[in-house]
Amino acid sequence: MNDLFEAIRVAVTDGATAEQKAGGAQACRTILAALDAEPGKPLPTPVALAPVSPLANMDAGQALDLLIARLRAALPANESKEGGSRSRPASGPRFPMVGPPPGVPWKKR
Repeated sequence: MNDLFEAIRVAVTDGATAEQKAGGAQACRTILAALDAEPGKPLPTPVALAPVSPLANMDAGQALDLLIARLRAALPANESKEGGSRSRPASGPRFPMVGPPPGVPWKKR
């Protein structure tokens, strides 16, 4: 029980992180479930909320910088910043698409 109270104390301090606040809220739900329980019956498990995204408190500029860094890291090693040669890796035979010669009508069904 002391662990639950400590989680709540940490969650309400100035500068508490989102994880600490979520832990405090979960501790409150656990205490509420214990208070609402009927004698002789098992405690209901409190419903946990979806985890808070690490991007929730990030502004748009930081999110874009992170996205750009991740995309640059995903580029192949032979790519240059200036967009140098963009040769495709050999993935099998390549066949050109050929249409009918000019003047030949399409076959009607």
